[in-house]
Amino acid sequence: MKSICIVSPQFLPHVGGVEQYVDNFSKELVRLGNKVTIITSEIPGEKEYEQKNGVEIIRMSSYSLMNGRFPFLKMGKKKREWTKKLKKKQFDVFLVNTRFYPLSLYGVRLAHKMGVRCILLDHGTSHLNTGNGITSKIGEWYEHGITLLDKMYCKEYAGVSGAVLEWIKHFHIKSDKILYNSIDVDEFNQKKKTITRSFRKEYNIPDNAIIIAFVGRLTKEKGIEELEKAVLRINETRKDVYMIAAGEGYLRESLETNAGDNIFFTGNLCKDDVIALLCESDIFCLPSVSEGFPTTVLEAAVCEDYIVSTYRGGTRELIKDKSYGLILPDNEWEALSRALEDILDKKDYRKQAARKTYEEVASKYTWKYTVKRFLEWL
Repeated sequence: MKSICIVSPQFLPHVGGVEQYVDNFSKELVRLGNKVTIITSEIPGEKEYEQKNGVEIIRMSSYSLMNGRFPFLKMGKKKREWTKKLKKKQFDVFLVNTRFYPLSLYGVRLAHKMGVRCILLDHGTSHLNTGNGITSKIGEWYEHGITLLDKMYCKEYAGVSGAVLEWIKHFHIKSDKILYNSIDVDEFNQKKKTITRSFRKEYNIPDNAIIIAFVGRLTKEKGIEELEKAVLRINETRKDVYMIAAGEGYLRESLETNAGDNIFFTGNLCKDDVIALLCESDIFCLPSVSEGFPTTVLEAAVCEDYIVSTYRGGTRELIKDKSYGLILPDNEWEALSRALEDILDKKDYRKQAARKTYEEVASKYTWKYTVKRFLEWL
């Protein structure tokens, strides 16, 4: 049995890919008999300390910046008290998620002070995009600066995909360690059997119409604007193609303003409703410019959607060639529109590719496989 401290600057009930990764990773560690402590940022209304599903959760006092996207660790008495308590624990390893949050730096420094092995796990493949050129550039400078500090205390790095390892070379970090984002295929298949919600009925979409699904934050880096433009172009000649986008973000108002009759925005969905949406969809499209290895791609694969994505991130490690799906070199909307139009009427091909991708996920992208690999490092 190992005692593992996981640092995650954001965690449930905050919604995001890293949060889901940490939750599932922790559950599998506990299932195997290990002890897990999660250090994360405070969330209004959530307990500062609790034990949940066998996991100890500590929420450190933090400022909520950038509409909750960037928690900033507070200095002061609370931080000192928790640091003192944590130093009394006996951890075998720290697993720190992401490089660029103050809490990440706190985690690698704490591990260094305690003399405990530390692995910093990265999840992205580009700098943070705020939607504003000036603040995005400032963010790049900040990320380079805090990464230099991380490297002073942590010498061991990993990524959630090979694409992440390529990206962190940008910061002069070399690693061959991959802990793939994963999914509980059995749990997902069980949930598929209990679906009650129908988006086709809610939005009056005919049974023979094609639904293109998007699940993610409505932000520039996710490529949702390009996808909307692509679908609007398709709808100029085809009225049997619909787009349903699940998620929230600063672009939602403008996206809804531009949306045509065949484009719908659901807001954030619970896990069961995401499954319902993906099971009713024909194509899952995530034309993002920054990804580590998106959970939504794995979920779409288990729901046997045909997957269209971009070269950024680890999706290309799953969609290895056209027999699995489609990986575009970028998310330019006109090229995306042409690519989607090309596959709309190739139903048999899409089904065969989706089935092949499902089988790949079921064999290689499971939490049992990923956590086993992590424990082999210890």
